[in-house]
Amino acid sequence: MTCCSGTNTRFAFDSPAAALDALCAKITTVDSESIPWNQAMGRVLASDAASDRPSPSCDISAMDGYALCVEDCVPGTIEVDGEIHIGQKPQPMPHGKALQIVTGAPVPEGVHAIIKREDVTELPGCIELSSELVDSIKPGANIRRLGENMPKGTTISGAGRIITAPVMGMLTGFGIASPTVHNQVKLGIITTGNEVLPPEATPTQWQLRDSNASSIITLCDQHRWIKLESHIHARDTFDEIKSTAEELLQTCDSLAFTGGVSMGDHDHVPAIIKALGAQTIFHKLPQRPGKPALGAAIDGKPILGLPGNPVSVMVTAHRLLIPSLAVRAGLQGQPSTPRMMRVINSDDKSLWLYWSRLAKIVSDDSVELIKTKGSGDIPSSALSDGFVELAPGQSGEGPWPFWSWLG
Repeated sequence: MTCCSGTNTRFAFDSPAAALDALCAKITTVDSESIPWNQAMGRVLASDAASDRPSPSCDISAMDGYALCVEDCVPGTIEVDGEIHIGQKPQPMPHGKALQIVTGAPVPEGVHAIIKREDVTELPGCIELSSELVDSIKPGANIRRLGENMPKGTTISGAGRIITAPVMGMLTGFGIASPTVHNQVKLGIITTGNEVLPPEATPTQWQLRDSNASSIITLCDQHRWIKLESHIHARDTFDEIKSTAEELLQTCDSLAFTGGVSMGDHDHVPAIIKALGAQTIFHKLPQRPGKPALGAAIDGKPILGLPGNPVSVMVTAHRLLIPSLAVRAGLQGQPSTPRMMRVINSDDKSLWLYWSRLAKIVSDDSVELIKTKGSGDIPSSALSDGFVELAPGQSGEGPWPFWSWLG
């Protein structure tokens, strides 16, 4: 146990990052499936890819221009004897003549170089080569050789990568039309709180609409490797919350609670997680907002108990829940990384905690802190683009790590 300097609170971990690492060590990866390529964008590859042919698969032209043999690269005019068509077997290279060629077309055997169209003088039925041009021609100019990108049978380390547009292009280009991907991580969310109503309800003055689950769902919905399996509101009784959790753990790969994780008489989540047989890795972290956050695991599944205040929920979902789901999804590395940003309206305030402060982007390298009334101030959070994270005892303009809500 360590004590966060400047407070009397003891924490099991010196930083939220260390606590997250300990939790992730207990998480196992979901199974995999093969799906059509047009359904696989944004999913996590479960196996490496291998090239089924060389890349490029033959010598090809890198330019629009003219193909010439070695002995024909001399100053003067040379007849153009036709065109090499893309996607077709090239005709034999005629001696003493040139062939017009387009970018990507196959290069006939014996071609010395491809001369760019703009470097020659085009005449009816022929081209003219200057002495300066001929002197500048190098063997293999503007020709991409067979296999220079990758030989056939090369294994490409793709397991654990998200299928982005370039990765998809690689897969389909090598004939992998049904890639093997990890299953989507099925997330179950339990909202606690007797005062909480659905967003479409009309609350009384002493009730709240459920903004916590919707913000978690919105953060997670940016990642196609996460699937919201179920969202249930449970009243603040031990038995109801426990039975709801047991139900969701039957079908879900992970579980998130909002509220009920602190020290109040109706904060049942810590005891329920213990009753479920899960191992609690951390409860309370040296951070603001989100100090009461809880992380646990059962059968390789992450369970996160997030605080009840809206800003606390968003910050801890971003920094704790989504990274733990990424491990469950088989993702190598973190799903997002912060940008280093300067604070233009910095102050000298600091905490002996890791402090996440709401901010909005004002330029490519700077942000402005948002004035806020605390972790329950939803309107101020809506003005932010993310938050800067200050280490204990730190203040000033930075630059500091900035975590975007869109990441």
